[in-house]
Amino acid sequence: MKNVGVDLRDIGQMVIAPFPGNSWNSSIEELLSDLKLGGVIHFAENIPEDADLLIELNRKIVEVSLLSGLDTPFVTVDEEGARVSRLKDLIGIFPSQKELAEIGADGVRSNYEDLGRKVAELGFNLTWAPVLDVHTNPDNPVIGDRSFSENHVVVADFGRIAIRALAGEGLLTSGKHFPGHGNTSVDSHLSLPVEETTLETLRIRELYPFRMALEEGVDFFMTAHILYKNIDPKYPATFSKKFLTEILRENLGFEGLIVTDDLGMGAVSNGYSIEERIELSVNAGADLLLVRAGHDGVLEFLETFRKLVESGKISSERISQSVERIRRVKKKIAVV
Repeated sequence: MKNVGVDLRDIGQMVIAPFPGNSWNSSIEELLSDLKLGGVIHFAENIPEDADLLIELNRKIVEVSLLSGLDTPFVTVDEEGARVSRLKDLIGIFPSQKELAEIGADGVRSNYEDLGRKVAELGFNLTWAPVLDVHTNPDNPVIGDRSFSENHVVVADFGRIAIRALAGEGLLTSGKHFPGHGNTSVDSHLSLPVEETTLETLRIRELYPFRMALEEGVDFFMTAHILYKNIDPKYPATFSKKFLTEILRENLGFEGLIVTDDLGMGAVSNGYSIEERIELSVNAGADLLLVRAGHDGVLEFLETFRKLVESGKISSERISQSVERIRRVKKKIAVV
């Protein structure tokens, strides 16, 4: 059955994407004013050399969204510190989570207070940190020192401290990569990792930091593009209703926002079309789709999403559920 009268505003609100350039331009205007994008993510190429220019750019992003009748947009950046840093030329280089764990709880708290304050001062309302993955595989090519520890209790304890510190600086909070990327031996940026972890082990180990973050009131969980073949042998977690709806929503009781990791990464783009990536992730339970692409690619993504909803492959009810959650979280960052 086709969905009649689909609101493009609601479809756009479920997408977070980058933009071309590092200053205000007509492409950003189109994404926000015409396509009603729910949020933006800044990569290194979007960061001006001068802090005041970045502050002005982010102020304009918020202003134009509000003038378009939208809620305050998510203005986000992948700023973990160490080797995952987009803002290092403006705020300096922060330690890795592994280094912070060696210092202890006070070091974690102080670091994330400082990081959060500097990120907020630049006009962002969310950084995609901390990492809640448990680093159990020493051959993991993508997590490594981004994790606090190989011990799930340590990861959980320091994750809660980091989330609390970031929230204290006025930021929304997140945790990644659900349900856990620390035991893999493949980089999901390139291809799909396949994990043999059982559900019993996952509940005890990988999911523990996410449960504790949930208790801390975290706003977002970002998904992992990993196939846990003993739990859902068909779909990676990002596309898995078993993981996103049954485990995260129903079993763990998470009421915040589920955001996909970049849907342009090799783990999912190599085996799934744009249509499949959008349809599967939304129907699995994702609220926000993050996609790194050029401007034309983002336009194609939004148009594909619209067609999937209009055709009935994604129900209007499913859209409404996510948009309601998005609006609830955006109230925390409302500009009065």
